Amino acid sequence: MLAVESYISHFEKLWEKSLNRLPEFDLSYSVEEQVAREASFNGFQDKVKSYQSKKSISALKKSDPGQSFFPVFRAFLQNVFDFEPDQLEIILSDDFKNVSKDFFYKARMFAPELSPENIYQGMRNVWIMNGLQLMMGIPVEITPSVFAYSMIYPYSDNLLDDLAISDEEKKAFSCRFNKRLHGKNVKPQNHAESQLFRLVGLFEDQFSRDKFPKVYESLYAIQQGQTHSLDLINCNGLEEAAVRKICFEKGGASVLADGYLVAGHLSPEKEQALFGYGIYLQLLDDIQDVKEDADAHTKTLFSCLDGTPDLGAFVNRTIHFGRKAMEELRCFDGAEMETMLRLMNRSIETMIIESVGLNPQSYSTEYLKNLEKYSPLRFEFIQEKRTQSKSQRFSLFKKYFEQVPVKRIT
Repeated sequence: MLAVESYISHFEKLWEKSLNRLPEFDLSYSVEEQVAREASFNGFQDKVKSYQSKKSISALKKSDPGQSFFPVFRAFLQNVFDFEPDQLEIILSDDFKNVSKDFFYKARMFAPELSPENIYQGMRNVWIMNGLQLMMGIPVEITPSVFAYSMIYPYSDNLLDDLAISDEEKKAFSCRFNKRLHGKNVKPQNHAESQLFRLVGLFEDQFSRDKFPKVYESLYAIQQGQTHSLDLINCNGLEEAAVRKICFEKGGASVLADGYLVAGHLSPEKEQALFGYGIYLQLLDDIQDVKEDADAHTKTLFSCLDGTPDLGAFVNRTIHFGRKAMEELRCFDGAEMETMLRLMNRSIETMIIESVGLNPQSYSTEYLKNLEKYSPLRFEFIQEKRTQSKSQRFSLFKKYFEQVPVKRIT
């Protein structure tokens, strides 16, 4: 069996040792430098607008993207967010672009009922799994299991997060899903369950249960973590230690399953490293969603402290914790491991800083002022662009998506 309790204990100790003070960052920005990057951001945004008609999208698809959009996107990532050339080679590699396109098509055929937002939700997990493939020296591609696990998120997470569905119904669903994960023949109760059970079948097609038992143990672990996370709803009196354990279990088990569905086999050292990476990503999600979780009365390490005048100490601790947890990923020996680690740290810390800027009500004025110096964009600018940028991103994504023929696969 997977040593989930041992991994939780290991990273709880790491969390307790992590400092509360503001971390040191490699890059800082003057107001003048931030203003210059904001001008570059606006220039990129204007370019994206020019791609937002169906006619433009169709023309873009017929042309070589490398001759049109991607050089602009490369300049945006480099000039605004200071990603390094070797990091951009990974982000904009043909492998990563091709698997993204492949996932769009497969998702559209499998689940035409899902919205672009739902597909994008699954796409984020595809990128995590592609990163693991690169770290492990495995070809970057959409395998049946990469596709299936990434598609599970839009179905199961949305069902478990739906406030219109009672806790009893969610627990009944979790019980049925658990039985199906264990290979039992279970009758689905609705379309979403039918789709989820089909996805489990894709795991079974790639990894036989007798030859790859830990693949399925990892799936049981994430399903158990999601079930336990139901206890976080409605702020039901759980102590901070209990909340932390549930959050660590859910996040850690999720990326551990990513790893097994990529590789089939993992050493205990790699299991633990992936578990820590998953916890860090879970903490990032909790920082990003602190207001939404608090409004929904869902406990996380951050939302249960939302009444605190300044959550900055917890953000600081998260970054210190994450840096230590990411160091454990050095047990992987992919050819571009050093570049991947720098890319992952840069990406996560940029998202954390941005999330603080988007939720100023949760932080003191002094903390915002101190952290803003490490943001390539001023917090006021980020707040102004939040709704607009999200709207434009999904508008572009949706119009591209609408060009894909709808044909359900069997």
